[in-house]
Amino acid sequence: MSREFYGPKADAESVINQLLSLPATGREQDWEIELADPARIDEMLDILESKDIDFECKSALALLAISSMEEANEAGMLEAAQVRRAYQLFFKRDELRERMCFYWIELGRANNIELVKSVIAC
Repeated sequence: MSREFYGPKADAESVINQLLSLPATGREQDWEIELADPARIDEMLDILESKDIDFECKSALALLAISSMEEANEAGMLEAAQVRRAYQLFFKRDELRERMCFYWIELGRANNIELVKSVIAC
């Protein structure tokens, strides 16, 4: 697997849209930002930990979870337990962590670099 990651594939977005019943139109330019939902962070982490979805879908869901965490943080709603849980999840999954570090940090997509680094352990 390549650590380079420039965003979710359309198929992976579709699977996650269905899995979470997201209000996607298929015309989202920044899918993970437009569909971020701070109220569903725990649900997203549950799925990342337990569902048998392929790596592309995990990558798409990870993007959505991190974007939701950034939004929650901006609104003062992000819980320390959610950050710890996400950190543990990414720490155990090298390939997923490397992809997220590339996307959020190396490509400069993070709004809050320190938060994102603490979430994805990079």
